[in-house]
Amino acid sequence: MSGAHSTATGGAGLARHFRIQPPPGPSTWERLSPVAYGLLAVLALVATAVDALVTALLGVAPLGPRLRRAGRVLADEYRAGHAGAVDADVVDDNEQEVWR
Repeated sequence: MSGAHSTATGGAGLARHFRIQPPPGPSTWERLSPVAYGLLAVLALVATAVDALVTALLGVAPLGPRLRRAGRVLADEYRAGHAGAVDADVVDDNEQEVWR
């Protein structure tokens, strides 16, 4: 029986080697991400309330939607530039009705 382990000699060695360990606890990010998301939500709520209050006192439209729209435009331009996209030229030729 070469290579075979008996339960009397090799079994105890394997039990020590392959111990069952408890699962690891949650990581730092798993514990702190709900807190971070909650703080971000509170910050967004406070920012929109301050924006509404200040713009109401000044008598102008809220800045939030305009800033959000500007951020989307900047993000689109960045993505297009990063991908190497070129702006398309629109040709409006009303003289020729059928293109051949």
